[in-house]
Amino acid sequence: MKLKPDRLLHLILIYVMLSGFTYWLPTIRGLFDGPSYSWSSWMGIVGTGIGGQYWLLLIFTALMTTVVILGWRNTHKPFRWLLLTWFMLLVIESGSWFFSSETVYLKGDTLGLDLSLGKVIFPFDILFLSLSCVWIIRDLKSKHSPHRPSWKRLNRNLLILSSSLLPLQFIFLRFFDNYKILDQIGVFLTIFQWILLNLSFYPWKTRSPIS
Repeated sequence: MKLKPDRLLHLILIYVMLSGFTYWLPTIRGLFDGPSYSWSSWMGIVGTGIGGQYWLLLIFTALMTTVVILGWRNTHKPFRWLLLTWFMLLVIESGSWFFSSETVYLKGDTLGLDLSLGKVIFPFDILFLSLSCVWIIRDLKSKHSPHRPSWKRLNRNLLILSSSLLPLQFIFLRFFDNYKILDQIGVFLTIFQWILLNLSFYPWKTRSPIS
């Protein structure tokens, strides 16, 4: 059974959200943790705090965030090519892992993560790049203009909630980095914030009143 274009788009955006954790987390932690936090990201860009190549990390995070916002809000014209760009960047990175002779690990010292995903992510990135191309072709061939969802109270409240986590994140990540449990709370808040940010722009539907 073929997926409808909107269902396909939602599936693609969920994958973008999942791929975004590894960008959103070091962006926030680099800003709030300061020099005590060392991070690495796309194609080996590294830094401590907001030093090193943090500016590149910001560019990638801004691109990713723009993709999910425009995607959920049905702004298709610029979104199509930004989506394609994002997945091409993912494929370049995961492809370098896949064809590398060394084993690549996804590490998260705070949460105790040490996963060998170098050979796993690449096929998924290729799959979703292909699905994105299918969706873009369908969208370009579509005769009707995309429906722009209205901004609901739920969207506003979720965005406020997402923003309200920032002071807590700063406190836990900056002042309690020597306390593992509290530092982990800061990390979980950051992960939760990224999910909330996505949900903030989701095109929620309101139930029509029953007559």
